[in-house]
Amino acid sequence: MKNKTILITGASSGLGLQAAKELSGQGHEIILLCRNQEKGNAAVSDIQSFSGNNKIHLYTADLSVHASVAEVAGKIKKDFTKLDVLLNNAGAVFDEFKLSADGLEMTIANNHFNYFWLTHYLLDLLKNAGNARIVNVASDSHYKAKNIDIESFTQKKKYFVLSAYEQSKLANVLFTYSLAEKLQPFGITVNALHPGFVYTPIGSKNGNAFFGMVWNTASKLFGKKVEDGAQSHIYLAGSEEVNGITGKYFHNCKAKPSSAISYDQRLQDLLWKESERISGFPFL
Repeated sequence: MKNKTILITGASSGLGLQAAKELSGQGHEIILLCRNQEKGNAAVSDIQSFSGNNKIHLYTADLSVHASVAEVAGKIKKDFTKLDVLLNNAGAVFDEFKLSADGLEMTIANNHFNYFWLTHYLLDLLKNAGNARIVNVASDSHYKAKNIDIESFTQKKKYFVLSAYEQSKLANVLFTYSLAEKLQPFGITVNALHPGFVYTPIGSKNGNAFFGMVWNTASKLFGKKVEDGAQSHIYLAGSEEVNGITGKYFHNCKAKPSSAISYDQRLQDLLWKESERISGFPFL
């Protein structure tokens, strides 16, 4: 793939920034979707210095808020006629139960509904590209999730940070498989990936000091370098080797089985229908 337009969420740091740098270095036009304008501007400069490519565009939004996602998608649709790759990378971890502006638990809002909303609003641009790609960043944490608890999306039950994160990552895989099937008639491929345990600041952004310290220490000691963790992002977004491949789960640039429950059609359908109901729109 050459000279493609690629949108990357969560691109001001970590895996998203590294993927943006390397994909920009391959000559692609990059759209960064970040939460913070100042950090986004710094990322643009970093990417341009790394790649020498000036085709970098910055938009900002709070992807945990439905109205913010709809608004920024509208701006992008005014500025672009097509989108070749949507790389849903932004995510978060919260050590305490919190509700978003839409009344959603913040982990599921940031890690699932952000993908669901943005993909929906940018779908026309993806259709216009012909043979477009959607890449959803998930995690092997999803193997530990035993089910999808719809009530926990909006209600405080027994909240545990890792359980909330694991459920959100299972939602990423379930969404990927449903979406891959539904978008096949349009020639759009949809795949998910596990980047590995990577040293990034995700665990310290929204938690208390102790949780952040534990996360950062563990990831620093045992985690991959960001340059290594981003390779599946870059591969699925830009490699000719995955042309036409859809509905797969990747790690280290190779497809592998996801959890048994992630193939449960009943659970895929439940998440899809409830996501539509909560969002207030039919996805297609």
